[in-house]
Amino acid sequence: MKKLALLLAVVLLLALPGCGAESSLLAGVTASERGEAADAAELAADFTMELFNAAYEGGDALISPVSVLAALAMAEAGAEGETLAQMEEVFGVDAETMRLALSAYMSSVAGTEAKTANAIWFRDDGSFVPNGGFLADCASFAGAEVFADEFTTALAGEINGWIKEHTDGMIKDVLDEIDPSAVMNLVNALAFEADWAEQYEEYQVRDGEFNAEDGVKTVEMMYSDESTYLEGDGFTGFMKPYKGGRYAFAALLPDETSSLEALLGSLTGETLADALENAQNTPVETATPGFSSEYAAELSETLMGMGMADAFDGETADFSGMGRSALGNIYINRVLHKTFIDVTPQGTRAGAATVVEMNAESAPMVENAKQVYLDRPFAYMIVDTQYNIPLFFGTVTGEAF
Repeated sequence: MKKLALLLAVVLLLALPGCGAESSLLAGVTASERGEAADAAELAADFTMELFNAAYEGGDALISPVSVLAALAMAEAGAEGETLAQMEEVFGVDAETMRLALSAYMSSVAGTEAKTANAIWFRDDGSFVPNGGFLADCASFAGAEVFADEFTTALAGEINGWIKEHTDGMIKDVLDEIDPSAVMNLVNALAFEADWAEQYEEYQVRDGEFNAEDGVKTVEMMYSDESTYLEGDGFTGFMKPYKGGRYAFAALLPDETSSLEALLGSLTGETLADALENAQNTPVETATPGFSSEYAAELSETLMGMGMADAFDGETADFSGMGRSALGNIYINRVLHKTFIDVTPQGTRAGAATVVEMNAESAPMVENAKQVYLDRPFAYMIVDTQYNIPLFFGTVTGEAF
């Protein structure tokens, strides 16, 4: 008879404060050496478009590639053999480079408008013995808190409570239950909250039309004049900075002869990076609809389709670096991802998203200014402009208006 396979639930979502306090289980563990935060930029851009296009099923959607990478990097720290090789292939870098780059990047955002936290829960009933080196590694490069606990129904509430706390209440109820066969949960939380560098005034906000996929809708539009123009094959766009200057909202609008689906199909990590790196410092009149969006997905099928098949196979997965159990082989059972964004005239919360467009008529007319009105389905990002890393990538189709 085959042994019962163990389930490794990898939970991915958004949250905020920085690395957690040192656990008594990790006495003496120190922070790992760090690579270059810039090394994370290329892998994040590539992973963003590959993951989003693989998971996208239409409508309004939102992912945080940084959050997904952070949680899966902890899983990768316990992978061996072909399982590890497949994960490295999907991420585009070797595991050591991945961990060093993420460690450097997570350190670089400390104290900014973006905040991140990681944690591990493992079964503590004698049936599972974690590898101390694995736990120390995750604490060292990811600052992960580590909790030994009984895997009962109550644990779901405990993990959800940790997530809610670390997202200022923006993300709730990610875990619906604890699988009876689960032995470990790897959790990342990422949150973003910032005011616009120039907030929308009341006179810059008025009703406008949005050409949604199911018809024309009247929406609250925010109008403004910005100074960063984006352009690429089949799209135009703009960036609107947040206070402090490190982060910005970036919008990509398909050409009138194209579509959102065509735009997404043409975007790669390289073309996305090129658009951000070659942003033009030129006047651009903008209009943005206010919006709020929630999104949740289970990403197992998506990641398997991207080439990470063995990690989800109870017979072939090799996570022997995580520990051992009398119950059977360890594999990833679920990858849960949940996001929320709210963009308002004052700023943006990610975990909540509301975009408010500004009134172009509020400022003196600029001759030969570019114009980007987000009055039909578009893609958007919250970008760390220091490294051109997209913290969030999403779409607005008008279904929520």
